[in-house]
Amino acid sequence: MSFAATLIRACLLCGLLMSAACADKAASRQSVKIVVGFEAGGAMDTLARAFATRLSAQLQRPVYVENRVGAGGAIAANYVAKSRPDGNTLLLASPAEIFINPVYTRSRESGEVAGMVPVAKVSSAPIVLATRGDSAIHQLSDIAVAAQKNARGLSFASSGIGSLQHLVGESLGEALRVELLHVPYGGAASATASLMGKQVDLLFAGLAPIASHLQSQKMHALGIASAHRSKRFPDIPTFQEKGLQGVSFEYWQGVFLPKGASSELALYLSTEINKVIKDTGFVEQLENSGFEVAYKDHKQFEPFLQAEDQSYRSFFRKIGLLY
Repeated sequence: MSFAATLIRACLLCGLLMSAACADKAASRQSVKIVVGFEAGGAMDTLARAFATRLSAQLQRPVYVENRVGAGGAIAANYVAKSRPDGNTLLLASPAEIFINPVYTRSRESGEVAGMVPVAKVSSAPIVLATRGDSAIHQLSDIAVAAQKNARGLSFASSGIGSLQHLVGESLGEALRVELLHVPYGGAASATASLMGKQVDLLFAGLAPIASHLQSQKMHALGIASAHRSKRFPDIPTFQEKGLQGVSFEYWQGVFLPKGASSELALYLSTEINKVIKDTGFVEQLENSGFEVAYKDHKQFEPFLQAEDQSYRSFFRKIGLLY
């Protein structure tokens, strides 16, 4: 091969490498989208917006929240699962999107969701059972009595079919041996409004959308479906403390990448998220909204999810949704 031909090939290769480098640099300046499966104003949305602000500062890139509401978070999860695995689209999810909704909906796309790459567990929050402040239901034992007196039975609002709030409501009804009518909404904000508007009798929600109502006593909390009490509202007892077994679930929140994303990318984002979690201002913001930091990195999050998968499968077999 002549010197001229060799030089031309070298120049072409150099050009290709420079183009690739420019493309990578351009990609690194793109906005990052955090997708949430529930409407604005709910617990997940509140967390996502606080998290997006801090992550943007950490990554030195624009980060914004996109609400893809519907099907108990399944629409958002399916969208992210099929997105380009380049790190520019993330899902902020809870057990609902990953484990519960696919069972309730029998979605054909649940395999795509199961293939998403876990990045990090960020936080957790209690699921609260609340009534209006003027309700005759003041404690868990009042639910059965009220249900017998009410010809139409008692209804409860949740963030949607297949949400963790839905599962907790069904579990409570079974534990109390009371039939509760489920009324699903697109998110906690609408569900909260339905309780305040006297359209339903009970509400299952995270603390973020109802904290102000609890403080003003427009709502009354009957208990929380967690293993321990809330730091923000330590006076609210757990269901276990009230003698109810099998109605305790961790409402965790974690970040996921689309199916096919590399473990290197997941590790990188996990490291950056850890820096956000260590920000005392962010921690304080979470706690004021009813969340608690419960960070697990990429390597820790994977076995945690495997254990959660087995736990939910066992629960669903017990109630006859899986065989």
